Amino acid sequence: MKFLAELRRRNVIRVAGLYLVGAWLLVQIAETLLPIFKTPDWVLQSLVVLLALGFVPALVLAWVFEMTPQGLRRESEVEPPANTVDHTARKLDIAVIVLLVAVAAMMLWGRSGSGVPSAGEIAAVPSSANTGDEPAPALVDAPLRSIAVLAFDDLSADQDQAYFAEGVSEELLNVLARIDGLKVAARTSSFKFKDGDADIGEIGRALGVDAVLEGSVRKSGDQMRITAQLIKVSDGFHLWSESYDRKVDNIFAVQDEIATAIVDALKLQLDIEEETAGRTTNVAAYDLYLRGRQEGRQPTREGLLKAIDLYEQALALDDEFAAAYGGIAEAWVWLEDYGGFRATEAFPRAEQAARRALELDPQSAEAKTAMAMVTDRYYNDQQRAAALFEDILATSPNHVVAYNLYADALLDTGEPRRAVEVQRRAVALDPLSVFYRARLASRLTTNRRLDEAEQVLGDILRDAPGNDYAEEEMASLRRMQGRLADAAAHLVRVHAERPGDPYSAAWLAILGVEMGDGAMADAWVAASRARGADNRWELLARRAIAEARGDAAALDVLADASGGYVGAYLRASAAIGREEWPAARRALNDALRLGSYREGQPLTLQNVAPLILLTWLDDREGKPEADARLAELTSFLERIEADGGQVVNNMSGSIELARVAAIAGDRERSLGYLREAMDEEGFRQAWLVERDPVFEAWRDDAGFKALAARMRSLARDEHAKVVAAGLHRP
Repeated sequence: MKFLAELRRRNVIRVAGLYLVGAWLLVQIAETLLPIFKTPDWVLQSLVVLLALGFVPALVLAWVFEMTPQGLRRESEVEPPANTVDHTARKLDIAVIVLLVAVAAMMLWGRSGSGVPSAGEIAAVPSSANTGDEPAPALVDAPLRSIAVLAFDDLSADQDQAYFAEGVSEELLNVLARIDGLKVAARTSSFKFKDGDADIGEIGRALGVDAVLEGSVRKSGDQMRITAQLIKVSDGFHLWSESYDRKVDNIFAVQDEIATAIVDALKLQLDIEEETAGRTTNVAAYDLYLRGRQEGRQPTREGLLKAIDLYEQALALDDEFAAAYGGIAEAWVWLEDYGGFRATEAFPRAEQAARRALELDPQSAEAKTAMAMVTDRYYNDQQRAAALFEDILATSPNHVVAYNLYADALLDTGEPRRAVEVQRRAVALDPLSVFYRARLASRLTTNRRLDEAEQVLGDILRDAPGNDYAEEEMASLRRMQGRLADAAAHLVRVHAERPGDPYSAAWLAILGVEMGDGAMADAWVAASRARGADNRWELLARRAIAEARGDAAALDVLADASGGYVGAYLRASAAIGREEWPAARRALNDALRLGSYREGQPLTLQNVAPLILLTWLDDREGKPEADARLAELTSFLERIEADGGQVVNNMSGSIELARVAAIAGDRERSLGYLREAMDEEGFRQAWLVERDPVFEAWRDDAGFKALAARMRSLARDEHAKVVAAGLHRP
């Protein structure tokens, strides 16, 4: 008792309390502020260690020294009056009280959500981390209807967990995107602010959202700390914030808690169990899946193949991981387009993976989108594909990829204006995505709205000079303007920028055909083939070469390589070239069947070409069906023209109307549409007028001959520029 009394007399107990409270407060302040400056972990760790080491020396100093009016003196050297001790005790009591008030204020601040959540070292100091037992309170008077999920910061010591931090935030984004009535900014745009210095107001205005979710992940061994905070854009008020200290094995529970807390804070509804039904519970599989998402982010052959390998590794650990199957399906869809794989190889693999994903998670937007693409491009059923996309967007209104691909399907059904509007919705969800903005320019070009397309692409290239997506679409725009040399320059740059993509080389080969340079066409088609034998774009270029040369044998070879609808149509073209009329008729009927043609149902774009040739055959043989087919084709194509027109690949509404008018014997209308194509669509394919069988009756007509000669003259002028720039060879 005497020792305890002496401790009190010398204020050692008061100093101990003052030290502990002050140290705790200092750590909390440091834990809040240091992450803002992205300081390494060791700074906070060192502070905690130093404070712990200083505790005992502080007590020793309190025992040995006494604070007197003359300053700090050794206790054995002074004989203070009683009031000196009392005076020192009162000072220490006041200091402790002030610090306790500060601690209480800080705790109330954190609980109200108005402060920045802690992101300190895992379990380094006592924490107010959420245990998940209580949901976050709903703090919004009126529901907010839009949100952006920013990329969570990686605060791990080695800064090697960016894929994990981004994966956590992307998973939250995907769950929130399924909430009916909530607009969620797409990943590309919201993640653009990673490592930037834009404030919440700027981010909200750029993305057009009411609230922003931001956070951080700190991973150390099997431990992690995730912090998250939901901020109202209009006033910067923190609607909710929390920190979670858990083992990595509990990542899924933490994601669910955060999603539930956000839904509660925004006064919305979400069935978390239903929305996460296809998720794995295997942390290692999940980690591989996140790495796969990171690799497949850019649609390159190398990145997509790496992504598929990682997804397959994840499935080896959990063969019921629906999202991994969905990732595989999505990757194979893009590999057919950007990776040089044959449709017959890529799409069956995409379909197999998508069907398995949907067995495990019927609501998987990724898998449903892949199935819609397979239906459109592989099974050639555009009407069914359009219906599938409508269903996807009804259940997943924030799935931006579906809007982009739905626009493709709308072009196939001959609805160019709707395609533009659907693409605008993709841009609204992902306003900072260069890819979707470039695709909007593509839709505008297709719809012959060239000035608008020029403006969109000019804005992109001003913000991102040399961007390959914008360069690709600028090439299409320049070709539509008849500026073939400029188009070639853009394509050469894209070819160099994307080493695994066969697209640009194939279109350079097509430009060679249009400019009458067979050697250029052959050289560039070989370059396209080098990036994947018999890929879609190479086959398109070889088709243009064969049709321009009237090479029936080459068309037969291409028919075998293409298969399906395209193969049947090319086989018919080859048979017509050899004047094998019954064989041509059979092949054309096959093409219509494989192209999902349904008599009495609305036409699609791919029905047009075989129907025109079949109508021509009927007309030359005097069959009565010809008139009804001419009327059906004219109605469909004039509707496209009234919608602003449409130009896709080597086909346009104007050209097809010229062909229909030629069959009908309407010389002036046919010439008028051909002139429109030449003047407004950059059409330079003189060989079509000279070789297409539908123009057979007009082959020697002076008007048609003059038009073909004019096309050749314009093409020669552009060819001279291409040769001068050295663009005619790879």
